[in-house]
Amino acid sequence: MNDIAKEANVSVATVSRFINNGSLVRGERAERIRAAIEKFGYVPNRYARGLKISRSMQIMLVVPDIKNPYYARLYDVIQSIAHREHYVVILYNTNEEEESEDHAIRLVSELNCDGIIFCSVSDSEEVAEKLRRLNKPVVSSSGFRSHLFDTVHGVQPGQGLYLGTKYLLENGHRRIAFAGGNPKSVLNDRRLSGYRRAIEEAGIGFDEKYIFSNSFTLEGGYLAGQYFTRLTERPTAVACANDMIAIGLMQYFNSVGINVPDDISVVGMDNIAMSEIVKPGLTTVSNDSGEFAEKAAKLLFDRILYGYAGEPRESICSRTLIVRGSVRRIGGEGGEGGIGG
Repeated sequence: MNDIAKEANVSVATVSRFINNGSLVRGERAERIRAAIEKFGYVPNRYARGLKISRSMQIMLVVPDIKNPYYARLYDVIQSIAHREHYVVILYNTNEEEESEDHAIRLVSELNCDGIIFCSVSDSEEVAEKLRRLNKPVVSSSGFRSHLFDTVHGVQPGQGLYLGTKYLLENGHRRIAFAGGNPKSVLNDRRLSGYRRAIEEAGIGFDEKYIFSNSFTLEGGYLAGQYFTRLTERPTAVACANDMIAIGLMQYFNSVGINVPDDISVVGMDNIAMSEIVKPGLTTVSNDSGEFAEKAAKLLFDRILYGYAGEPRESICSRTLIVRGSVRRIGGEGGEGGIGG
């Protein structure tokens, strides 16, 4: 840094300010420092800086399925925000396994991460207690029953599936199935509750044979399609716990000659990029992972960097129905026009 300061004709303190927060040094001085850094090939020692300020300069992001585009974009946005704060994001993918969540929580301590954004498959008090014992800032996608942490979530549990199912009801469907994800996941429970709430509000009896939960993946949707087509009285529509399930379901239907939406209607959840380019376009409900990422990162860095030490906060993400081509209006209470009716 002394060499860079001499080369750029500035003080060492100015070089330090530039490296730690480039926005503090601007104009010609910034350009001279940047050129000197490039000339000398200088790379700041993040570990040494962390020791000096008693921070590791890294956070952990725990997700259940990085193959899902929703979580891939979540990571991308959080990484971009963390970079601006001179932080590194450690990504931990749990594959929807609670045992892997336990390992991720232990690693936060072992790696001395400054905080964690935790997208959980569980809302158990045991998991909550393990997070609490970290004694570090936590932002969670689950409120847990104890409300110990800052949380980012929808307006109310299952609101997206509620909107999607209600749209199917408004289009004349009565035999509406639910294609869910991991049946042990709290996310699946929330989305099933939204579906169930819409069904019960419509005065339709809740029928267990129209419920199938496997995994939040294309394969899970494919298996759901196999299950529903074997039913004697098949559904006229399917509300899916996420877009990956919905797209897998549509792929299966297409492979056996079942047309969406003429034979059966489908709605998804999350509005991932693929939902717009599949044929037909998937009617779904927005669940913007970029919005989640921005709100979660703000809550976390408020505590790590900007002095917030108050009570746990909630940040709400909106839900909006997005109508495309995968739903057809049908007539009659019995769901005329459904396959195998």
